[in-house]
Amino acid sequence: MKSIELNELELLFTEGTAYDPAASSNDSTVAFALPFDLPIDIKTLETNISVSAGGASFAELAIRKEPVRTDVQQRIIHLTFLNVPFAVFDGQHSAFQQFLASTTMSTTEPMTLSGEADTDVNTAVGLLSLRGIEFSVNTSIAGLQGLTSKPTLVTSLDVNHGFPDYLLIKANSSLFNPR
Repeated sequence: MKSIELNELELLFTEGTAYDPAASSNDSTVAFALPFDLPIDIKTLETNISVSAGGASFAELAIRKEPVRTDVQQRIIHLTFLNVPFAVFDGQHSAFQQFLASTTMSTTEPMTLSGEADTDVNTAVGLLSLRGIEFSVNTSIAGLQGLTSKPTLVTSLDVNHGFPDYLLIKANSSLFNPR
């Protein structure tokens, strides 16, 4: 593979899944190269992707076999996935925390995606199953720029209830995600 772009990567955190958030993407592209010039149409893709940053491999995305769309001429795979665990490895919680902190503050955050993929490929001789295709690609993800690229807008603020130890304040606000 030449490149992988996670154009849309959503991580949904809950208290119980702090180190195993659900990951989804409706727009990931994978550019690939072949040592020959035959047209191939990749129909399905299954992969385990190891995510690394700062020299530490800290998480895995195990994407089950899914149909994909391929731009045969440009050799680009369009991949979508829904609610795949972004599984942080035991002992790598601090590396994951550092990655999240860096992504929050930076414009872009570099990372490496590596692993193996299995595909079903439509060729001139029919449908072929290719297994164990190894890859390692340096890429980056858009950062949140410290949430300072546009001002945070507070559209309502309500001192909802007073308790002996604290005030319950409800606020509606919007944050800009500079993808």
